[in-house]
Amino acid sequence: MTPTLRDQRAQIGALFDLNSPADAPTAYYALYHDPHRSALFTAPGGFVGRFQTGIDLFRPLVSLRCQNAENAADLLAEALIPGRPYLLFLNLHQLPLVGGSMQVSQERILSIYALNRAQFRGEINVLVKRKSTPDGTPRMEIESQGVKAVAGVNWQSPGFAEMYVQVDPEARGKGWGRSVVIACAEAILSGGRLPLYLAEPNNEASVKLAHSAGFQDTGSRQVYADALYLGHPTRKG
Repeated sequence: MTPTLRDQRAQIGALFDLNSPADAPTAYYALYHDPHRSALFTAPGGFVGRFQTGIDLFRPLVSLRCQNAENAADLLAEALIPGRPYLLFLNLHQLPLVGGSMQVSQERILSIYALNRAQFRGEINVLVKRKSTPDGTPRMEIESQGVKAVAGVNWQSPGFAEMYVQVDPEARGKGWGRSVVIACAEAILSGGRLPLYLAEPNNEASVKLAHSAGFQDTGSRQVYADALYLGHPTRKG
């Protein structure tokens, strides 16, 4: 009998430390992403997931956790179509496992920051408007002839929520990005989750904002990249 998605998620749950920020981004897609837009392909000790997201309607997002390159190649062959482009999102230590199967480009290495609960201090900024999205996640805005700064949630799992922030170029330098991030972090904490923030190490403004709002670099790295699936490396031709 073909296993259900629920069965598959139960099977691969042991691959993750659900209290670890390092595992949180991959675990979100594997275990909690909308089941109607998720497909898992599993084997003992590993999985490949294919997910429809709002990031790109024409390129599914692919994530994985595998023991070795052979394990990854076999599961990728089940999950993907040769010659088709995908988005790749996985922990950096897993990236070498896909080299024989995928042509990877436009790699972005993202540092995973986690809010330091012990040092976090909220603040009051009367300019911040506290809102909620249709799915119930918080969204904080500062408006001045249009929305100038906004922070919200990209995804959330039972233990974590990854934040985003956008600041209009004309509004930079006013501290508004920090204000909306702190307000959003407070809302996430009140919901029982730990806020995460992903930033490229060479993005000085984003890294500075993370530190100023109370986030600390966990030392873990996540990869976001374009990928073309080439086929199983030992079955081509």
